[in-house]
Amino acid sequence: MELKDECGCIINRRYASDFLMKRLFSYRKKVNAEKLGYFRIDNSRWFALYRARDGKIYYESSECPLLIITLEALCEGYMENNGKIDRYTFMGKLSKIKGFTINQIVNEVIDKFINGVNGG
Repeated sequence: MELKDECGCIINRRYASDFLMKRLFSYRKKVNAEKLGYFRIDNSRWFALYRARDGKIYYESSECPLLIITLEALCEGYMENNGKIDRYTFMGKLSKIKGFTINQIVNEVIDKFINGVNGG
């Protein structure tokens, strides 16, 4: 599946920095969407999930690079898999990002993302 930015340019995101530079699923784009939930990771990290009318998932979050990279990859993976989500698929997607390390925070974001998208 090809990802395109606002200009229609094809985007390939391989490195962790690519996910920070091109935020394709940030809710700041004024997308008309339904809020799925608000999730707190710790005292400084949080995120909210939204589902647009076209079924894509968008996020709003604190400015933590780890959180942004994870959420961008999860939203992308959700779209690539036509809304089918599971931990195994997401872990595979995240492990392919060069320069990115999966830690406890990432694992917590994955769990909260899956629960939020599934309505739990």
